[in-house]
This record gives sequence, C-alpha cells and structure tokens, in this order.
Amino acid sequence: MLDDDGRGNDDIHIRATVTKRGSDLVIDLSDSHEQLASFVNSSYPNMYSAVVVALSYLIDPNTPKNDGTFRPLTIIAKPGTVVWANPGAPVTLATNHCAQEILEAIIKALAPACPDRAMAGWGRRFRIAIQGKDPRSDKPFIWHFFQARPGGGASPAGDGWPGAGEWQAAGGIKFGSLEVTEVRFPLFFRRHEFRPDSGGEGKFRGGPGGIAEVVVETAEPAVGNTAGDGVRYGACGILGGTDGAPHRYTLYSEGQPRRPIKTKEVGLTIRPNDVLVLESGGGGGWGNPAKRDPEAVEHDVENEFVTAAKVAPPPPASRVPPSPRNAGRGPG
Repeated sequence: MLDDDGRGNDDIHIRATVTKRGSDLVIDLSDSHEQLASFVNSSYPNMYSAVVVALSYLIDPNTPKNDGTFRPLTIIAKPGTVVWANPGAPVTLATNHCAQEILEAIIKALAPACPDRAMAGWGRRFRIAIQGKDPRSDKPFIWHFFQARPGGGASPAGDGWPGAGEWQAAGGIKFGSLEVTEVRFPLFFRRHEFRPDSGGEGKFRGGPGGIAEVVVETAEPAVGNTAGDGVRYGACGILGGTDGAPHRYTLYSEGQPRRPIKTKEVGLTIRPNDVLVLESGGGGGWGNPAKRDPEAVEHDVENEFVTAAKVAPPPPASRVPPSPRNAGRGPG
C-alpha cells in the first residue's frame, strides 16, 4: 500500500499473485490500482526492474543476475494501472514509489514458500527539499535531506541494518557529512541519531530508522517541498514479524502549533529558526517476536534501539490444571 497520491486519493494498492508452473514463475500485477494524476506511477521498464529486484533478493545468491536468469519469468500487468501507466502519466518518483511497493507485494506473496530467503520490508523514501537564501553569503541555496535514513528489513540471517535506506536501493545511497552540510548550508543539526522503537518486532528485529533535529538558520522565510511515502504505512513485517514504525516529520515554529509534514506537498513555509524534527521509519520484523533471544532483547535496550517500556512483558503463568477428582466438574 502507498499512503496516497497527494491529490486526495488514499490507500493506493498493489497486488501480486505469484504462480509457479514447473520451472517457470508467473507474476500477475494486473489487480493493482488504476494510474494516478501524480508522480507515483510506474512505467513498464521500471515495473519490470522492480520485479527483477524482488526475485534477486530471493534466488540463490550464487546465481548470476543476467538476462538468462529471468527467462523463466512471465509478468502479467495491465496498461493504465499504477504499475504500468500509459504514456503521458507522471512517473517522477517511480524508481522509489511504486517500485518499493511492487517489491513488497511480491516478496510477501512468496515468503511462505521460501521463509529461509524472504526479507521483511525496508523503510520508505521520504525527502524534503528546502529553497532559501543563505544569510552568510546572501546566495540562494537548495538543500535535499539525505540524513537519518530509514531502517532495513530483518531477515532469517538476523536483524535489519540500522539506517540502511530504501529497499529498492538495498542501502545503496549513503547520507552525507553533517559537518560539511552545516558549512555549505544555513542549517544546524541538534541531533542525528537512531530512532528508538522504530524497527518492527520479530525473532529478528527490523533496523531502526533515524532522527534528525535541524534548525533552519535563515534570515528570511524559506520554502520546502516534499516527495515520498510512508507516514501511514510502515515497512512490512513478515512471517509473524510486526511492521516498522512509519515516518514522522514535524515542523516547529515559535508561537505556532507543531505541524505534521505531509509526504507530498509544495510551498511549505519555513520561517527563520524553525526546527524540523525528521524521524524516519524502521524496517519490518522477521518471525515470531516471542522467539527472540533474550540476550538480543537486552542488547537492544542497552544500545537504545528499543526502550525498556517497549519490551514485551513475560507471558502470564499458565493456569493450574484441575485436580483429578475435580476434572470434568463445572463450577459450584
């Protein structure tokens, strides 16, 4: 699911039906939401690439990823849907959304058939760009937020990577230096740390997202634009694991109530010395949380990936069985 398209349409669904026929695999995405008048649509090549990425996570890692590897694959999709929009539809964000949701749908469908390979969902892309004037140089600037990355999904191999980034990039885009950012832009980072309790619970925990608390040190108002998803739907938990926390971006202006920032908006006014608290989502959990190693839970709390309040209490004591002479008798 995508949260919305930024134009009043919520709950954009992508459905994958995966069928194994002998040595072949058929992936049917035709029962997906109709295309939208927003930038979350996918072109056919982007959709095909997302399918290949999903399968690349699941096949034997020693298998080369080339054209021959995917010849047994058949994709069924419908033109005019969000996964295969007709020419002319906007596809600006396609490599992230809806590519990430295509990945998620396919891996969720296949997880019961290959639980030893399936990975939980990764946190989703959410960017904010700020345009303004740097009072130190009197020159215009544009800053794109790449810090405090979302968490990676857990897998049967272990916990998700902290601050790994988005699923379709497998953590391939890293955040830049805070010190360099502060030199180049009129920004001050009060905090940049992992976000506690953001990773989904499971036998293996989702990677935590991050928190960036940023002061915008301009002398006149700046303008913010956003693009992304994931403030309503977090990264999917899998095989009994819970979902990761969704994103939470908030703008604080003196004398004003705090303002939640949407994933798709333009013209956001950012006043001098406003504070942005940008909290990214965590990865999904893998497997039954009750099977998590107690030592791993202690490690989570010690390292503040999880707060003590988040740790589940021990299960209630089992009821004492009735004595033989009372067995089978009702109350009375």
